[in-house]
Amino acid sequence: MKTVLKRSARKLGFLLIGLGILVSALTPASAASIWSDYGQGRIRLITATDGTSGEGLRLGLQYDIEPGWEIYWRSPGEAGFPTTIDWTGSENFTDPIMSWPVPGRFQIFGLDTFGYQDEVVLLIDGSVTDPDQPTHIEAHVNFLTCQEVCIPHDITLSLDLDPDGSVSDDAQIINRYWSQVPKSGERAGLNIVRSEFVQIGNASLIQVVATSAVAFEAPDIIIEGPGAYVFAPPEVRLTNDGQRAVFQVPIQLAALQPEGGPPPLLGTTLTLTLVDGGRALEHVATIVLGQSEATSFLPFIVILLLALAGGIILNVMPCVLPVVSIKLMGVINHGGGNRSEVRGSFLGTSAGIIFAFLVLATVLVALKQVGATIGWGIQFQQPLFIIVMAVLITLFAANMWGFFEFALPQWVSGIAAKDRGASNPNGFAPSFGTGIFATVLATPCSAPFLGTALGFALARGPVEIYSIFAALGVGMAIPYLAASVFPGFVTRLPRPGRWMLVVKKIMGFALAATALWLLSILAFQVGSLGAGLVAALLVGSLILLWARRWNWVRSKRFVPAVVTLFAVLTFGVPSLVERTPTFGSEAAAHWKPFDQAAIDGLVRDGYTVFVDVTAEWCVTCLVNKKLVLDRSRIREILTRDNVVAMRADWTRPDDAIARFLAAHNRFGIPFNIIYGPLTPNGFVLPELLTESAVLEGFGAAANITLAGGNT
Repeated sequence: MKTVLKRSARKLGFLLIGLGILVSALTPASAASIWSDYGQGRIRLITATDGTSGEGLRLGLQYDIEPGWEIYWRSPGEAGFPTTIDWTGSENFTDPIMSWPVPGRFQIFGLDTFGYQDEVVLLIDGSVTDPDQPTHIEAHVNFLTCQEVCIPHDITLSLDLDPDGSVSDDAQIINRYWSQVPKSGERAGLNIVRSEFVQIGNASLIQVVATSAVAFEAPDIIIEGPGAYVFAPPEVRLTNDGQRAVFQVPIQLAALQPEGGPPPLLGTTLTLTLVDGGRALEHVATIVLGQSEATSFLPFIVILLLALAGGIILNVMPCVLPVVSIKLMGVINHGGGNRSEVRGSFLGTSAGIIFAFLVLATVLVALKQVGATIGWGIQFQQPLFIIVMAVLITLFAANMWGFFEFALPQWVSGIAAKDRGASNPNGFAPSFGTGIFATVLATPCSAPFLGTALGFALARGPVEIYSIFAALGVGMAIPYLAASVFPGFVTRLPRPGRWMLVVKKIMGFALAATALWLLSILAFQVGSLGAGLVAALLVGSLILLWARRWNWVRSKRFVPAVVTLFAVLTFGVPSLVERTPTFGSEAAAHWKPFDQAAIDGLVRDGYTVFVDVTAEWCVTCLVNKKLVLDRSRIREILTRDNVVAMRADWTRPDDAIARFLAAHNRFGIPFNIIYGPLTPNGFVLPELLTESAVLEGFGAAANITLAGGNT
């Protein structure tokens, strides 16, 4: 019996030994130091392999931290100090470099700090001097842990590794924390566009603009710089459907200052860590002078008021003057009329304006949803739209000259004339159309406050777009709404008479000039031949209408049919004629083609770069050229050897220009910006240029002044 028991015990022992060998073969080995308890947690060294493997060795300093306690990141913030390691006593191990996973932001004693709670692994990459020899690791770890009190610790950890190691069972946790170390922008899907020093009133700020391949979730920015400064938690605003973030970080002086005071921040190199959930980007930047993106932080009600003001100013911009001439004729027709008719006419124009702005908002929201380029006035980049506008304005001019009269359908005239049995050209329905027409023609113009409101709206969602476009419409409609409230100012005008025929002819020529301007834009898009064919068809239509007016053509249906045919033919010109765009209408030799990729290199080489984003359909751009950029005082600066003038022509669609505008949170033109040694991120000029504004920009960018030092 005893013999049987002995044999059974021996077999069981062999079985257990075999199972142990099998388990050890199937389970990765571990190479780690023993846990060292420090009272508020415990700490140990771990490795990605159970021995040395090649010339590189990755270690992890693993903290298991008691709840509520914190250890510090490499830059602890307003209090604390980071973990440091002295490797004295290590053998066959050199050049250790520590990598830090993304920290959390914590408040300790009311101070803003960066560190870790619960658990963290700090990564260490070192070199093995001789891969064929054993390696001894000795780490003297010094760190601080805080809760309501702070306690410093100094702990020694040791670890011995044999050559030819395999993957350790701690490799997984090391890899997990390695994935939390900030990466390059491409790997993280993050990008820091620019970082700059800005001043808002008496407040000094670091402003950081960042973008993301996907919408940000809860972005944060950590700034490391001179110890004389403290960088407070940022205020952040998201735009572009959450894919663009603007951070403004208040700058404060630290309690302890070096002798001689704090160093200047301009020109200082800062390390920026952009954090968003599990993604992080580390970026080193030299801080330059910039301009605050104040609109990102303005209350929404303020943006709506700016939109209202921008809409009001649109009424005096050159783009709407042709339509104003049409409305002016309507005002004259009301002379001596009744108040209710005047009120209905101006309410119709107001409704048409607001309706048109809401339609524009709908189109832009739809384009944005499908990822298309959006912007103010981009319909003028399409030849078919230009042709439609040219045809309509030509017909309006012919009407002003008396070649024909509009005859509205009976159901429309019934609304317009309120069942008086006659068509009323100044009733609600025609005036509604005039309001739509005025809005469409106003879109090439950019007015003060308009760019700010549009930039805010188009960088956000449908609610903001509709709200701001409605405010723009109300602003542009205010003069007409005022006339409807006080119709007496209009009814007191003299009654229409023969003098009015002269005024109508003058207004007709103003409209004809607008049609010629549209044809000049068309020439830039499809070439002189295509624009010439459209012009010939329009002139032919005018001749036929003129002949019909004098009864030289007896058939009542012939002329309308041919004019309709000519209009249809104009729409086919862009597809029938080979596209041979006209370039560089009157650009002087000192204007170079836009090349965004070259700007940074030119600035590094000491040049100042002036960028003018313009288009032939942008009336405000043309005014800026004639009144400012082409004047001798500004041209004298633009033609200097150390200044490069670039012109970006947006007459036709251009994705590179659209991206350039969007990067600066702009969706309309004109847009002018100056890059220089002092403003490598650019100094943005106002929409309506003045000589003093341009000179101020050159002074800010590179201390450039007029010859003789005059500004």
